[in-house]
Amino acid sequence: MSTDDQPEPAADRGVQPNAADEASAPVEPVAPAEPVAPAEPVVETETSRDEVVVRRAPRYGAFLLVGAVVGALVALVLSLAFTPDPDRVAQDFTYDPGQVFGFLLLGGVAIGAALGALTALIVDRALARRTKRVVAERDETHRVDD
Repeated sequence: MSTDDQPEPAADRGVQPNAADEASAPVEPVAPAEPVAPAEPVVETETSRDEVVVRRAPRYGAFLLVGAVVGALVALVLSLAFTPDPDRVAQDFTYDPGQVFGFLLLGGVAIGAALGALTALIVDRALARRTKRVVAERDETHRVDD
């Protein structure tokens, strides 16, 4: 064989070495880089004081809902408590118990909701007497740009 017939080394031909060759090569540990501390932003805090009134208030929607439910229950009780005698129904012209409940339900829900709203207003007026004046501090923090 002549020197021309011999194969060239892998590096001369542009061929990458095998992964198996890299795995068997010793790996030297790399020292970790020093952590770079980020520059702390310059912040400024402004404090303001305000006098505020603190008071409790009822939730009107809850009072209206409870009043309407109580009105519906009263309508149900009234329609069941005063059912007509079956013999009398055959002789006289009367309304069906379901119709009576429907009529009473319309009135009961409306009156119950109105009474619930009135109760909420009374509770609101009673709690208005317990108002307190306090000083509130508000802190605003913002970044100061150079």
